[in-house]
Amino acid sequence: MAEAGPELLGVHDAQGSAPYRPRAVDDALEDALGADRPLVAVTGDRLAGSSRALHRALRRMQGDRLLLPVADPHAVDLPAAIRAARTIAARSGPVVIAADDAPPAFLDQVDDAVLGMLGGDVRLVLTTRRTFLGAYLAPATRARLEGALIEIPAGLDARPVARARAVLDPVGWSSRVPLALLRTAVDWERLGVPLPLTPALLAEVAPLSLTALGAPPADRGELRRAVRDLLRADHGGLRVLHALPTAKGRTRLAADRVFSSLADGEAGWAVPEDLARDLWHRLAPEERARVARVALARGEGQVALWLATQVPPDDFEPEVLYRLGVVLAERSAAHTPEPGRWDGGALRWLTAALDRADADLVPRAHRAILAVESRREQRASLPTVRLPADDALEVARA
Repeated sequence: MAEAGPELLGVHDAQGSAPYRPRAVDDALEDALGADRPLVAVTGDRLAGSSRALHRALRRMQGDRLLLPVADPHAVDLPAAIRAARTIAARSGPVVIAADDAPPAFLDQVDDAVLGMLGGDVRLVLTTRRTFLGAYLAPATRARLEGALIEIPAGLDARPVARARAVLDPVGWSSRVPLALLRTAVDWERLGVPLPLTPALLAEVAPLSLTALGAPPADRGELRRAVRDLLRADHGGLRVLHALPTAKGRTRLAADRVFSSLADGEAGWAVPEDLARDLWHRLAPEERARVARVALARGEGQVALWLATQVPPDDFEPEVLYRLGVVLAERSAAHTPEPGRWDGGALRWLTAALDRADADLVPRAHRAILAVESRREQRASLPTVRLPADDALEVARA
């Protein structure tokens, strides 16, 4: 661990080698790593410097241990990784398993059996986003993570925000193709999509962002050349895309994290529904369920609805089912020219939530169901206007 570079802990920019500015939370992080805690979870805002703080604390407190970094936390089999670490530890000494930006697919695996495998010579440390922690994990999983959680305060990481904001400005590009590629990579990262974003896949999906930007279509060859150019380009010291390894030795692309923070701000953009429609065809139902949970935690209700379509209700927590029902009911009521078009679907989500609801959720689900049914009854009781053509049609049928 003492010899591990910051890139192994998810620090993929020039700031990784810049002088570190200590802060009060470093003491809490070092105390946790110095104590006999089998699991340490670190979270913070996207520009808080969580990964860098964890790298520094591990080098200081666990420098004599071996490091087993998780290359792709979306795809890792956590129990298998722990078994491998235990084998290494028995042969070569204590091991730290480190996962950066752990998504729900990783966090969902932190159960009692996994915790029972940790301890002694094998420890697990991870960083994760608040939106991943808030993505409706099972209550027992959430409790385990919160018991091991250390919050990194905002406002430390001196990232080139002004340069990044200029990169996101369409006025600065002679062609919108590179910007569309960047936006696609940012949206992929914001949703925590489990598919590795390979160069070929980025070129395949980017036309959706081109359409959102109002730009003309580009052929696949132009898109692939633009991907290669972005990987080589340096925008005033800021690398736009990073090429990262996966567990299978392939290359996945990720936008610099400064862009996702800006994209969620006032000058940013919402994740397009067209991307959710595209992901519906690419992801298995279980994967779509996890991405839908992230979308709901982010407040992207329409995106979540697309992803949740045809996902079995048992794959969601009752709170997720309730939120999906509420979002669909609101969209149904606002539909033009057919208000109430999706009321039936909204009632199905809400009823599924009620079937497994706890004491806190039951009254909310009842109120939502009653609101939809009341609206349907009001529509049914509205008088209709009969035209002479209606009478003529009935006579003809008779």
